[in-house]
Amino acid sequence: MASSKVLIIGCGVAGPVMALLLKQKGYNPIVFERTAAPEDVGASLMICPNGLKVMDLVGDVSRRLLDNGPGIEWMLEYQAGGEELGRSDIPTHAPALYKKPAVGVKRTLIASWLRDLVKENRIELREGWSLEGIDEIDHEVTAHFDGGRSETGTFLVGADGLRAVTRKLLLGKQGIDDGLPSFTGLVQTNGISPTPASFRARPAIRNWYGVGIHLVCYPITHEHTSWGLTLPEESGKEASWGLFDSDKRQATLVRLVERLRSEGWDQDVVELVGGAQRLIKYGLFDRPAIEPEQWYSSRCVMIGDAVHPMSVHVGQGANQACEDCYYLAGQLPAFDPAGLSNATLHDAFSAYAKKQQPHVEMVFRAARQQGAIRVVPAEGRDERDELVRRIMGDKQALRSKYDAVFTRPF
Repeated sequence: MASSKVLIIGCGVAGPVMALLLKQKGYNPIVFERTAAPEDVGASLMICPNGLKVMDLVGDVSRRLLDNGPGIEWMLEYQAGGEELGRSDIPTHAPALYKKPAVGVKRTLIASWLRDLVKENRIELREGWSLEGIDEIDHEVTAHFDGGRSETGTFLVGADGLRAVTRKLLLGKQGIDDGLPSFTGLVQTNGISPTPASFRARPAIRNWYGVGIHLVCYPITHEHTSWGLTLPEESGKEASWGLFDSDKRQATLVRLVERLRSEGWDQDVVELVGGAQRLIKYGLFDRPAIEPEQWYSSRCVMIGDAVHPMSVHVGQGANQACEDCYYLAGQLPAFDPAGLSNATLHDAFSAYAKKQQPHVEMVFRAARQQGAIRVVPAEGRDERDELVRRIMGDKQALRSKYDAVFTRPF
């Protein structure tokens, strides 16, 4: 009898969702996570209709999200001082248009919910297992971890995120040097603050555009808002997701508030930033795209940020990872004690990669374009503001853009 074990590397968002979908198909997934215990790190996620449809296949995530915080109702765009550039109520109609709402949530909170679902479904989670190597033979794959530990299964799914060891190992076996990510010249500071009173009646994704600076925010609970402030810098470090300590947070907030006030920013924004109760900062990096046939090997396949790191500018990282899980699970046959041939796995992996790679490339290009218009120097401000007005004013084009993303994967 063939092994039903599937080795899943990473327990962020994609790993648990993939494990739960495979459990439904009769497999015995084991999830490996390099950290020994969950930590309070990272910022927030926007869970959009495309991602939430998949999450609800493995648990009652919609209810938990809406109990925790409000669904997004509007997109609101402003100049730094508060003059409105445009608005859209597409999020209000998302449940009718796309079956689910868009809801903000703290990253570690939704990760903990997904971990709980893994455990409730009696899926084994091994924490403190750091991947070091992969060996593939005819009908199985063995993953090697730190401390001389190893595990063998029928195939392996790499869901280990931006710093994926899986990606490095699989591309290396294909003779590809993935190289280093390239710094975009932008850094983002993320904070979580009490929601200003003026925001509470209208839950929204709000964007403010200044000179060489941009801020986006959205609610993540009924009382708190997550915000991200993007600025150009000469160098940046990739996210470690660690929080600033109290002294560093306060010193950073003083500098940011002074700048916002001196440049005449909306007082609500000044209040929001100044009230941050937690803070992180990281550089924004690009990674080279890879072709569909590079997403997998004979018995290994990658999903989520491990294979297509997604820019923060459109909030689709977790959502595209969930789509990956849905399409990959859909291509894989139910567990068969007779086993999975290399040909069967190749066909499943190939069909999944060819389905997703063009789409995630389209989303990534849109994110890059969005990032390019957010932070501009003084001489580009008027042109940028007019572009935002045109984009928000073309309701048909805006609806088409969101249809292309939120009508997937079903």
